[in-house]
Amino acid sequence: MLRRSSTAFSLAKQKLLEWSLPSMPVLETRRLVLRQLRATDVDDIFEYASDPEVSRYTLWDTHKTLEETRVFLSYIIEQHRRGEGMVWAVTQRGTGKMIGTCGFGSFKHRDSRAELGFALSRRFWNQGLTTEAVAAVLGFIFGELKLNRVEARCDVENLASARVLEKSGMKYEGVLRQHARIKTKFRDLKLYSVLREEWTR
Repeated sequence: MLRRSSTAFSLAKQKLLEWSLPSMPVLETRRLVLRQLRATDVDDIFEYASDPEVSRYTLWDTHKTLEETRVFLSYIIEQHRRGEGMVWAVTQRGTGKMIGTCGFGSFKHRDSRAELGFALSRRFWNQGLTTEAVAAVLGFIFGELKLNRVEARCDVENLASARVLEKSGMKYEGVLRQHARIKTKFRDLKLYSVLREEWTR
């Protein structure tokens, strides 16, 4: 029976724990600064998470109250502390306003892979900002954590997210039939992925 070496995978897990709050790295792009989430971000998160258009294809429901947003934010921060993923606050360079999130979860250190996710305020759609944030996060995942594979899923009707993933160099792998319950229905999801060897070459 073959046994996999866990050295590289445990190093990635160790780095995740080292970079968990409060020492999460800042990622910068031409128009954005990606920083750690803070309790004070609750109002900005509620501003877009309460928009039914933003949450239309997400696994989380449209936020109705600030308390729902506080619970949501606490859950993400706890994931950081456990080394299960990292989600950055996406902020505008210059103004510092938080306009969304981008990061990864479902981190499987033995398999050296993680799943990408993002959300952006509708006011900032169609400006290439999500693609810019995704590029920064993928650069961190492959450059610093040295993971082997990053996956992403989106609803088959979510054309905007599919375009972001394709522009980010991710490859379409197929449809996961009725893979997730989104709101009240089981939905088909598109699966995309990119490998470290494809990103770095």
